[in-house]
Amino acid sequence: MHSKTFRDFSLRPESQQALDEAGYTTPTPIQEQAIPILLRGHDLVGIAQTGTGKTLAYLLTIFQGLQDGGEGPQAVVMCPTRELAIQVAGEAERFGKHLGLRTVLAYGGTSSGMQKQALSDGCDLLVATPGRLLDFLQQATLSLRRVRVFVLDEADRMLDMGFIRDIDAILKRAPMSRQTLLFSATFPEEIRRLSERYMFHPETVRIEAQQIVKDTIDHSLIFVDKASKDAALVALLQRENPAKALVFTATREATSEISRRLRARNMEVVALSSLLSQANRERALDAFRRGEFHILVATDVAARGLDITDIDLVINYDVPMHAEDYVHRIGRTGRAHRLGRAITFVTPLDARRLTAIEHLLGEPVRPEPLAGFSGERAEGGGGGGAGRRRRPRTRGRRTSGARRG
Repeated sequence: MHSKTFRDFSLRPESQQALDEAGYTTPTPIQEQAIPILLRGHDLVGIAQTGTGKTLAYLLTIFQGLQDGGEGPQAVVMCPTRELAIQVAGEAERFGKHLGLRTVLAYGGTSSGMQKQALSDGCDLLVATPGRLLDFLQQATLSLRRVRVFVLDEADRMLDMGFIRDIDAILKRAPMSRQTLLFSATFPEEIRRLSERYMFHPETVRIEAQQIVKDTIDHSLIFVDKASKDAALVALLQRENPAKALVFTATREATSEISRRLRARNMEVVALSSLLSQANRERALDAFRRGEFHILVATDVAARGLDITDIDLVINYDVPMHAEDYVHRIGRTGRAHRLGRAITFVTPLDARRLTAIEHLLGEPVRPEPLAGFSGERAEGGGGGGAGRRRRPRTRGRRTSGARRG
């Protein structure tokens, strides 16, 4: 049976290019169900947990309807907290970068001057918290007359935080002809009443809560200093001795450097990056699949579409910039009912990214020791302590992979 890909949605070429560059090929369940509804222009109630991909679902369809020129935002995303607003705006810039998208981020607790200036400079997409958005409307700093899509993200949290009056006041100022999207982790009576009041025959997509990381994956952290990462990588590969290991780095230049250092330790390693021609990439992948090399060092971009089911160890040499990419990376092990391991090196500079990952997962990631390395969790780097995820009792087959140097 043909599994749906993002290309099946016939998105704008600029959006598809950004998805390709991020290595996103297969939509999540909420993306697969919601995007066709939204592209038809229907209002939508989406019941889904954080981390299911709802942000990208609505952003891609907002991008689809963007028009050039004009004053004032064409779409508004309203979020309960500044943290979520920052995250959404970051995703908008990441996936809308080829569209010339003008995104403005507005939230309270900080001076409004720069936000007002950004609005006056031009705005296609406004991502805002309710209080600051209402302030701008009341001050006539902002007009919603051009808004075609209005998104209420994490609506249940907005109600819990007492924003219902602000939401009422804001939606009354938005055009009646708008498309309204409401996303919520739960669907209490107050959310149902809100949808009846401000939405036109909305369709409902409900995604049941599910584990973000499969039970077949044992994932953990090793805290190291930045200067010790190379030595830690060698020690870890020697300890784990994987049949097939995938090492993720942040840059394509790093893939070559790390591969060279591992080869100097007599390890069978191949690099995969956009520095290689397509033909050489295919040759490298085929050799890795056949077991000629036991270690593949790659960037997220180079690893997109990588369909290898027997990877038994994923190492994040660099913490991914986006929390969702952590889930994508470690999901390359533990496939086809096999047990897999994923280990992430975390330096003191990675505290904020680690916090975002643990927030997405809803629990801390288990730290583990590595003999000879005693890095510490930096302040602000998440919940600390052991996570609640069970570690599989066995790791499955081990074969002679990384040779001891």
